[in-house]
Amino acid sequence: MKWNSLLKDFRERVSGFSHSNPNSTYNSPTSSASPSSFHGRENSNDDYDLASQDLSASSPPSNDKHELELDFKRYWEDFRSSSSEKEKEKALNWTVEVFCRLVKQHTNVGQLITMLVETHIFSFVVGRAFVTDIDKLKLSNKTRALEAEKVLLFFTEVTKDGIRPGSNLLNALEVLVSGPIDKQSLLDSGILCCMIHILNVLLGANEGKPKEKSSSELLQTPEVDELAVRRLEIEASVVHVMKALSSHPSAAQSLIEDNSLQLLFQMVANGSLFVFALYKEGRVPLHNIQLHRHAMQILGLLLASDNGSTSKYIRKHQLIKVLLMAVKDFDPECGDPAYTMGIVDMLLECVELSYRQDAKGILLREDIHNAHGYQFLVQFALVLSKNQGSQAAHSSYPEQNSSSQSLDESNDAEKQVMKGNNGCSSPQQLSPSLSRLLDVIVNLAQTGLADTNGSSGFKGLISSHNKPSGRGRKSNLSSDRFLDETWEKDKYIVKDLEAVQMLQDIFLKADSTELQAEVLNRMFKIFSSHLENYKLCQQLRTVPLLILNMSGFPSSLQEIILKILEYAVTVVNCIPEQELLSLCCLLQQPITSDLKHTILSFFVKLLSFDQQYKKVLREVGVMEVLLDDLKQHKYLLGLDQQSSEDQLERITSSSSLQKQMKSKDTILSSPKLLELGSGKFPLFEVEGTIAVAWDCLVSLLKKAEANQASFRSAGGVTATLPFLISDIHRPGVLRVLSCLIIEDSSQAHPEELGVLVEVSKSGMVTTDSGSQYKLPDEAKCETYGALWRILGANNSAQRVFGEATGFSLLLTALHGFQSDEGKVKQSNLTVKLFTYLLRLMTVGVWNNAVNRTKLHAVISSQTFYDLLSESGIISVECERQVIQLLFELALEVVIPPFLLSENATSSETIENSSTTFLLVTPSGTFSPSKERVYNAGAIRVLLRSLLLFTPRVQLEVLDLIQKLASAGPFNQENLTSAGCVELLLEIIYPFLTVSSPLLSYSLKIVEVLGAYRLSASEFRVLVRYILQTRLMNSGQVLVGMMERLVLMEDIASESVSLAPFMQMDMSKIGHASIQVSMGERSWPPAAGYSFVCWFQYRNLLKSHAKEIDTSQAGLYKKQNQNSSQHNGPNVLRIFSVSAVDSGNVFYAELCLQEDGTLTLATSNSSALSFTGLEMEEGRWHHLAVVHSKPNALAGLFQASVAHVYLNGKLCHTGKLGYAPSPFGKSLQVTIGTPVTCARISDLSWKLRCCYLFEEVLTPGSICFMYILGRGYRGLFQDTNLLRFVPSQACGGGSMAILDSLDTELPLSSTTQRPDSAVKLGNLKVDRSGIVWDMERLGNLSLQLSGKKLIFAFDGTCTETFRASGAISMLNLVDPVSAAASPIGGIPRFGRLHGDIYVCKQYVIGDGIGPVGGMAVVLALVEAAETRDMLNMSLTLLACALHQNPQNASFSEPKKLEQAQNVLSPATTVNHNNLEDVSLSKFRDEFSSVGSHGEMDDFSATKDSFSHISELETADIGTETSRCIVLSNADMVEHVLLDWTLWVMAQVPIQISLLGFLENLVSMHWYRNHNLTILRRINLVQHLLVTLQRGDVEVPVLEKLVVLLGVILEDGFLTSELEHVVRFVIMSFDPPDLTSRHQITREPMGKHVIVRNMLLEMLIDLQMTIIFEDLLEQWHKIVSSKLITYFLDEAVHPTSMRWIMTLLGVCLASSPTFALKFRTSGGYQGLSRVLRSFYDSPDIYYILFCLIFGKPVYPRLPEVRMIDFHALMPNDGNYGELKFVEIVDSVLAMAKSTFDRVFMQSMHANQTGNLSQVSAGLVAELVDGNKDIAGELQGEALMHKTYAARLMGGEASAPASATAILRFLVDLAKMCPAFSAVCRRVEFLESCVELYFSCVRSVLLHIFCT
Repeated sequence: MKWNSLLKDFRERVSGFSHSNPNSTYNSPTSSASPSSFHGRENSNDDYDLASQDLSASSPPSNDKHELELDFKRYWEDFRSSSSEKEKEKALNWTVEVFCRLVKQHTNVGQLITMLVETHIFSFVVGRAFVTDIDKLKLSNKTRALEAEKVLLFFTEVTKDGIRPGSNLLNALEVLVSGPIDKQSLLDSGILCCMIHILNVLLGANEGKPKEKSSSELLQTPEVDELAVRRLEIEASVVHVMKALSSHPSAAQSLIEDNSLQLLFQMVANGSLFVFALYKEGRVPLHNIQLHRHAMQILGLLLASDNGSTSKYIRKHQLIKVLLMAVKDFDPECGDPAYTMGIVDMLLECVELSYRQDAKGILLREDIHNAHGYQFLVQFALVLSKNQGSQAAHSSYPEQNSSSQSLDESNDAEKQVMKGNNGCSSPQQLSPSLSRLLDVIVNLAQTGLADTNGSSGFKGLISSHNKPSGRGRKSNLSSDRFLDETWEKDKYIVKDLEAVQMLQDIFLKADSTELQAEVLNRMFKIFSSHLENYKLCQQLRTVPLLILNMSGFPSSLQEIILKILEYAVTVVNCIPEQELLSLCCLLQQPITSDLKHTILSFFVKLLSFDQQYKKVLREVGVMEVLLDDLKQHKYLLGLDQQSSEDQLERITSSSSLQKQMKSKDTILSSPKLLELGSGKFPLFEVEGTIAVAWDCLVSLLKKAEANQASFRSAGGVTATLPFLISDIHRPGVLRVLSCLIIEDSSQAHPEELGVLVEVSKSGMVTTDSGSQYKLPDEAKCETYGALWRILGANNSAQRVFGEATGFSLLLTALHGFQSDEGKVKQSNLTVKLFTYLLRLMTVGVWNNAVNRTKLHAVISSQTFYDLLSESGIISVECERQVIQLLFELALEVVIPPFLLSENATSSETIENSSTTFLLVTPSGTFSPSKERVYNAGAIRVLLRSLLLFTPRVQLEVLDLIQKLASAGPFNQENLTSAGCVELLLEIIYPFLTVSSPLLSYSLKIVEVLGAYRLSASEFRVLVRYILQTRLMNSGQVLVGMMERLVLMEDIASESVSLAPFMQMDMSKIGHASIQVSMGERSWPPAAGYSFVCWFQYRNLLKSHAKEIDTSQAGLYKKQNQNSSQHNGPNVLRIFSVSAVDSGNVFYAELCLQEDGTLTLATSNSSALSFTGLEMEEGRWHHLAVVHSKPNALAGLFQASVAHVYLNGKLCHTGKLGYAPSPFGKSLQVTIGTPVTCARISDLSWKLRCCYLFEEVLTPGSICFMYILGRGYRGLFQDTNLLRFVPSQACGGGSMAILDSLDTELPLSSTTQRPDSAVKLGNLKVDRSGIVWDMERLGNLSLQLSGKKLIFAFDGTCTETFRASGAISMLNLVDPVSAAASPIGGIPRFGRLHGDIYVCKQYVIGDGIGPVGGMAVVLALVEAAETRDMLNMSLTLLACALHQNPQNASFSEPKKLEQAQNVLSPATTVNHNNLEDVSLSKFRDEFSSVGSHGEMDDFSATKDSFSHISELETADIGTETSRCIVLSNADMVEHVLLDWTLWVMAQVPIQISLLGFLENLVSMHWYRNHNLTILRRINLVQHLLVTLQRGDVEVPVLEKLVVLLGVILEDGFLTSELEHVVRFVIMSFDPPDLTSRHQITREPMGKHVIVRNMLLEMLIDLQMTIIFEDLLEQWHKIVSSKLITYFLDEAVHPTSMRWIMTLLGVCLASSPTFALKFRTSGGYQGLSRVLRSFYDSPDIYYILFCLIFGKPVYPRLPEVRMIDFHALMPNDGNYGELKFVEIVDSVLAMAKSTFDRVFMQSMHANQTGNLSQVSAGLVAELVDGNKDIAGELQGEALMHKTYAARLMGGEASAPASATAILRFLVDLAKMCPAFSAVCRRVEFLESCVELYFSCVRSVLLHIFCT
């Protein structure tokens, strides 16, 4: 060896390697080169230990490590520095020897080597030395080949120095390859090639020799063969080194320079070809087989670690063929399947190798193809399949390889799916080798580059990063992070279809079911590993052929095949047309019913997965097959028995499959290639497949129009109908028909539903052959159930059902309940059939107006009732079920027929419940107040059948009907239209004479419905009943009901509509509206617009949105798909303008918010809100919105203004811009809530009439519209519009609005004048006598009639669309009328959408006319026998008069008066409840028919309103008073003023009546109007006649006088005053004069009381007169006459006091009167008359008041002396006294007093009755005569008598006269003026007479006593 050249060459290599790869240290995992990976590693370790022991024996002790390291460095330096080859060799031997010793003492070998020497140099030197020594052994042989003996000797020989060079080199190499050092230097030294040759020599040395003992046996024998043991150790070390080096990436490349790699391939192949055969012959030891296995592992490592550059070498030397020959020549008798399988793994490694970066396009897969390798593999698999049992004893191949790893990476879900199939395929599993072979084939199919559309660079990138498989994959884990997502995605895609073809060939050629199952599993794994694999493999047509011959497979294989197909459909998402065609062809073959069931089930599953397979399966003929099979059924062929051939089942053998495989390219294109006539395929006759066959047919038809069309064209409907007679086929037939009819949304094929209805009606099915079959009752039930589902799902089907006379099923079915003999059949099935029938009818009319009409025609017929009565259904056992069904039909409660109500309600619950029928609903709750009666005909049937029920149930039914009737106007409209009231009246007729709960329950319903609408005939019957039973107990019930009925209708008159109205309810679906198409009209109109309507709302200000329980409602009721629920506040949407195609964009919207705010918006950002509007719930309101639009020029300077009028009055105004609509866009007006704004709430509102003007209305026009009222129905174009002005509009509110209008029209004065043409009193024109200013109203009506309308709706419905069920409102504006807009585009209709309906309420006042008018009411009044009846009659009378003014013109007021006299009204009203007889009661019931509107307080002058603008009217004071307009004077004259009637009533009633009359003439508004009417009936005379009665109570008399005063005050009419004065005068009848000196006063009586009241009233009136001329006229007519006539001694003192008061007022107020009184001798006459009234202190006081000029009126209630003294001024300034002549009257009265005392004393003396003389009087007179000195006598006197009341009467007269005389004395002393009067001669003479009179009376009194 030339070491110098060797080292030089090595330095160059190492230098170049270092520069190229400075950091190329390849870290190989220790496990990959571990000796434990091959057999015999234990011996290798032992050998290593022995060598170490030998070395250490001749070496220094182990504690001299440092010396050994120094020796190593010394020897290594000697090796490098020596120039002699011998010295170098010796130095190297010692270096290796010391190295081995150091390794023995060091644990970290890598650190040791790095510390001692340069690793790569030392490795290369050691390796090269080893190779050189082996080359020497070759050269030493003549053949230049190695010999095993020499090789073993080389490793065992010892030099003379005790060194083993060969063994040391081998140990050093083993240490170096085991350490973490770079092995490239070892490979560069050629050590791997050398090792391969050594291994080959060792393997060849053992071949042909006898079998040796194993190593374990050798170790156990006493004679140890040292050479054999050493050989094992050497082999182990060699294998160890080779495996360690083979894992290096460049290991394989280092072998291509010679035949080493080829030699290794041959070693591996020979192991399969010869070794196992020799082993069985005993010629080769087992150890040799193990060495071959190690060789295979080394080859695997080489191929796995290579980067592809070896591919060229392998192809060049045809090494693939070498391996294939081993597989081809495999003999199961002598070969090892596991070893041969390892060779197959090598083939896979080679294929994978050729796809790596440096392969440069050399694909070794082609070498396998060229060498027919795939056929060899198929043959190998079949051989293994036949010999599974013998393979169990063989050892298994390594499982950690590429194939197993690749296989394990399939997803877990697919493993679980296939695990079930494997588990059931066979109890015996495949051999590991065969299973492994299948896995390798799978990996072969997936190995390679994907056929992508990318560039070559992309492919190269994938190839360069392709993961190596098997062990090499584990050694290259660091490369995993370089793989991108694209590689991962395409990793498992099929690259080799021929590999998949191998699996197909194996499957077809295998005789083992287990193998076939595994093959199918592997196919499934291939398909499931990538989505594209199945599509790629479709080219092989494997699955179609498998399917076509699937009948010969076990069920487990069939399931796997279908699983594969299912995966292709569901995961791969491809359409396997060929496969499905094969399945369809297979379905036509005579296969087993189980397989047919499986195939059909697969079809059903497929159809449920994706809709597109409906078309695919139709195209492949599945539906055609099903229909053909259906048409061959015995029902259609008329066969009586089923042929035995129908049950034919044939099992196809695997041989037939192989025959088919010979022509596998011939794929069936149509199922017609199979002869249908070759056999029968009873899909619909075998019980196991019937259900799934129908399922498949239904799935094909469902939601597939093309399939349905094909089915229809093939006569499918006709073919399926006869199967209705079969219990097993019927569900499928009904499902098919239901599917067809339900999905025919427009019902283009109505004959299908029609034929089903016809079959149900006839109960017969006819086939094409003419055979007829009768449907059993159970079949009818199921057919009804199918019809129920159809009608519930398809609205158009409801229409067809009605057109096909489906509702006549009610008649035919009920007729069928009777048997042929006419006897009624009783069974549970009959009840069930009736249940299905009624619930079918319910869903047939659900939400369908047309069908409701048709149902009503049938169910209301006499035929239906007769059939129902005769059917026997109505029995004790079934009555509740029948009632339940009829209520469901009436309320349209949709419940499935199979849900029987008896299951929901137990009998115990019913028995324990109250008298309320427990209606069962799907949600479990039932609230009658929220339900609607849509089909009142069903209620009518219930009422007609009422007497057939048990008594308790009768009451429950009536109670529920009553609650439903009270639910709202919708129910009342339908129930009254159905004639329920008339029917109830007929029912109760037999019970009128007895006391029955049925009567009271029925009358409750009549009461509710009659208050809504009572027809003429019904009212006539009620009146007749009342008259017949008026003396019975039942008559009281009828009377009470009638009174409540009238009160319900009249009390709520402000909420009652006087004409049809539209009700909109938000509680059901949340929207209701009238949509009016406006065409392409532009918005807004050129001159602005005005929207006016009457409306009423409820539950807006307090309502909240309801939570909808869709889980309950959605199960049984169809939900409105468009009614989306919107959250937010509750809003009443009144009016909006929007585009037709975009309903959410509004150009104008008027809404009323839940807080009472009215909002007018023109866009989302432009809105105007009006707050503070007083709109009460439940009352009608007149709303007008006027939005002006300035013209083009004015628009530059003016803004558009919006005005809001409420109840005719301008409330708010504000500026609001417009949102113009785009040009050419179709618009629509929506009145109400559209569906886009739907929101379910408790809100409901009514719309009476509405108008849209295309111009701005004036305030006067709006006020006039309000005055016309909600009862007006027209366009304001009438010739005489004023005749429509109702009396109800004469309220103060209307007058206030009219007065506040700032119009240019002059107000004409139509003030009424009194009869004398001279108005007495205030002449200011206050319009108190005007009802209407007709001239002004006429001007307003002319303004309104000229306005142009776009539409006007008043509740008039059109008949045009009723046939289609679409209800529309007729636009009253005719396009050619004068009221129509000249622009055109007038809509003809307004279509109703949502929950809106028209209610035609009919008030009783309008219904009285056809039955005889008011004469009927008067007859009731006349016939009244009890107070209740009379009260009811009068209430009815008032209601009739109030609701219809025309009723007031009845001509028999006297008859009413006579009727009133029949019974005392004193018993009609409870005294304790005075509210019932208050003013309002009399006003409402007995007065005018006027409206009692409210009036503002107009205390200011009229002109004050001319300064108030329209907006300021809102600030007018809120104090209002009631206003009444009298329109029925006859009622007042003949009833109210007839006191022969009312005198018997209680006083409060009489007072209330008079108060009502007082209001008529005292209110500011309409006073003159009412007075004019009342004066025409001589009201004053009527009142005077009443005053003349002696049976009238004093409080009533007072009220009468007050009323009379109010009348007299208005105008002071002479005639009325004369009547009153005459009446007052006539009240005094002077007594006859018996003697000249004795005059008898008139006695006290009511005539005196009345006279005094009248005198006081007249004085009050006189005090109000301020004009002298009027006062003079008053004195002439009233005062003078009264004073003249009543200045009489016989007048009662109380009347004289009023006469004196009147005289005093006249004297004080009129100097003329005073002068005339003086000149006519009035004072003398007064003195003469007053002497008789000496006992009246009031007259004294009046006289002194006149003297001192004090007012005499008002009078003091009582007179005291303090009052007299108060007349004197405190300051002493008395001034001039007036009427001093009156003093004579005072003295005359005083003198008369004492004269009377004198006469009494004389009479007492004569009779001896001294008790008559008052002692106190005389004593007082005596005391009074005493001299009282001092200036202040009055003060002392005051102390005694000042505060004492002056009592009237004869007994107190002397005391009063004495007090007056004392006052005169004081007055004469204190008042100079009075003193002067006292000095007159006349006065002094009178005083003398007075003095003597006093003396006489005193002396006589003393004398007598």
